[in-house]
Amino acid sequence: MSEDASPTLTGAQKSLLRSLAQTLEPKVFVGKAGVNPGIARLLELAFKNADLVKVRFTADRKNTEIQAEELAKLTASAIAGSVGKTVSFYRKGEVAE
Repeated sequence: MSEDASPTLTGAQKSLLRSLAQTLEPKVFVGKAGVNPGIARLLELAFKNADLVKVRFTADRKNTEIQAEELAKLTASAIAGSVGKTVSFYRKGEVAE
């Protein structure tokens, strides 16, 4: 997917998504190796079940932000919010026919 396909969220949308994410458990874990195609694939699979997915990073805060941006680009998703080393990603799901 191209980077242009990433959704853009308004402040109000981010606020709503952050509140919804509070009750979610992380579904994807990014280890010391950082973001790679395998991690992106795991997030893609998680998006098949939900539009909002939490990802837990082991990197320090600064590197977490960099890795989160990279992961968002790889998966054409938007960062809805972050708390510490946990980041919530949003991507609108496919419409079921």
